[in-house]
Amino acid sequence: MKLTRIGDAEGETVETQHRATLPAVGDVIDVTVGGMLVRARVIRVSPSSGAEGHFTIDVDELSSGYLLETLSALAQSDHGKLSSDEIASMKATKPHSALGATLKLARQCHALTRQALDRPKPDLAVALRYMKAARRAGCLVAPYLQDEELLRRIVGYKPMSEEEWERLWPAHLQDWK
Repeated sequence: MKLTRIGDAEGETVETQHRATLPAVGDVIDVTVGGMLVRARVIRVSPSSGAEGHFTIDVDELSSGYLLETLSALAQSDHGKLSSDEIASMKATKPHSALGATLKLARQCHALTRQALDRPKPDLAVALRYMKAARRAGCLVAPYLQDEELLRRIVGYKPMSEEEWERLWPAHLQDWK
């Protein structure tokens, strides 16, 4: 396994692994470097010279925020991007009857996004689908939200943690938690 560390173009051979299956290009795998577990994305798989059944796997070390950065970049490429001016202009006067349920849907989609990203092999496609659903639900409730931070976060691209949801949940919808 050859690992390219962040900021190092050369790369170094860091470990030999015995695997039942060969990872595909793009997979995120765990590599041990100096006794520490490092997450890395497979960038190339090539047969080793002279050794049948042996392969060289080149991987790039991932930054700690890589998955969220990638999800954010994918979600921003979505055509349903709203500016803060567009959201501010959508302010409504009376909340609709499904406000609590729609907000709860956005919260559940954020939780499912986090689960997809926290898997041993993160699934960005699934995370992106849930984040798009969360953003759509967020856009539906945005006109009825008073808290600017919740408004900004609910239509954003980064999934909120349960602690953030607890802190930002509107007081008048406590029974919908």
